[in-house]
Amino acid sequence: METVNATELKNRLGPILARARLAPVAILRHGKVVAYLTPAPMESSPRRKGARDPAPSRAREEELVRLCASGDLRPSRWLRAGDRRLLAGVAVMLASQPEFDRTRLLALAETLEPGMSIPGRFGQWLSESPVRAARFLPMVRVELARGRR
Repeated sequence: METVNATELKNRLGPILARARLAPVAILRHGKVVAYLTPAPMESSPRRKGARDPAPSRAREEELVRLCASGDLRPSRWLRAGDRRLLAGVAVMLASQPEFDRTRLLALAETLEPGMSIPGRFGQWLSESPVRAARFLPMVRVELARGRR
């Protein structure tokens, strides 16, 4: 378990909260554990088993690609972009790719949909999602390459 002292918590609250979304963090004061920051409990979303969201339109898919390639990982920006569950799954999908910031994307996914970074939950999302990694990730890579030119 990761530990931080109380002064570090005070000075670096944001990054420590991001880490606490993924795993418990022990807070030390004078060398003794005084508290724990733990991930929020998962919210269960009522969904029919096997239910799939409709495929996004081409324009919507392009918006998602641009958002992913932008590098903007502010939760407020992603929350305005649409369905939390869909976007949380996309964030976890991107976190699996070497060119993206894994820690920040997993924290973003947990902000959007608590529990999405848990492998079983993400696997369920993959099986139900209209976004297919084999199609979506190459589109994001092309958009990233366009931005570098």
